[in-house]
Amino acid sequence: MPHDRTLPESVVHTAIQWQLRLDGTDDRQALRRSIRDWCERHPDHALAWERLCDLRGEFRSLLDALPDKDMALPVLNNAGADLHRRRTLKSLLALLVGAPGGWLAYRHSPLHADYRTGAGEQQRLTLDDGTRIQLNTRSSLDVRYSDSERRLVLNHGEMWVESGTDAGYALPRPLRVEHRFGHCEAGQARFLLRDHQGDFATLWVEQGEVTAVTAAGQQQLCASGERWRLGDFAVTPLATPTHPPAAWTRGMLVVDNMRLEEFVAELARYRSGHTGCDPAVADLRLSGVFQLDHPDALMDDLDRLLPVEVVWRTSLWVRVVAQA
Repeated sequence: MPHDRTLPESVVHTAIQWQLRLDGTDDRQALRRSIRDWCERHPDHALAWERLCDLRGEFRSLLDALPDKDMALPVLNNAGADLHRRRTLKSLLALLVGAPGGWLAYRHSPLHADYRTGAGEQQRLTLDDGTRIQLNTRSSLDVRYSDSERRLVLNHGEMWVESGTDAGYALPRPLRVEHRFGHCEAGQARFLLRDHQGDFATLWVEQGEVTAVTAAGQQQLCASGERWRLGDFAVTPLATPTHPPAAWTRGMLVVDNMRLEEFVAELARYRSGHTGCDPAVADLRLSGVFQLDHPDALMDDLDRLLPVEVVWRTSLWVRVVAQA
């Protein structure tokens, strides 16, 4: 089933409705279960949701142009709505539906981030100030440097950063990394920053110190080896990871007694389509070092490691269930 094929508009409308509900609820976990169930009903549902997630940053930018995001669906659906706003959201719908020309136009539009990776892709960058960056799968980054500051914007996904010396300036410009819930400020440091699908972000400091600042203004100094959860109003400590969080930068997924549901969710980040796990086997555990360059092969190997069966409907729809 081609990944770039056209989707029914009704399916895309439903995906947008799910995203709007997700943005407006306090119980994201329950709603994500409902979205997962919807995705599992048909490969078209899974593909529509994947495309919407890939364009999440642009989708939010378009919604921000509206006085109230609750207007989004009326604007999209009502013939009498303001033509400019309607046209804006209609253009996004065209991209999601999947017309090849529309996707090409998107790739070359001003909405396109400076750097972007798709499912299973990674990208290494070295910026003019010497800062080194590695983007993980499904990530989007903008670089906004000026004479007074070095500003990076992680729109979604995950990035590893090693701050450069900024040797071209007598006084190094501050390095600021913005994300959905605030920003991080760093001197000489190495760190990982990950956006967890808009629910929260995590920061792991590999070396040096990083100051995390919430959208509400709370500040927290984060030291080497520490891992923190970043929200709109609080920065809270997380347990020291039992596996190296930066293993993905070397193409590996290292897990220690991880729940199968969490493992499958991690693999889902590296492949296209829907990747699911039946609740009956969700609490099975596994440990090991896995190569990320062939996530589909990893899925197929699960039945050799655990008492499960891997069911493929199409190349874009796979689910791990209990052995028959």
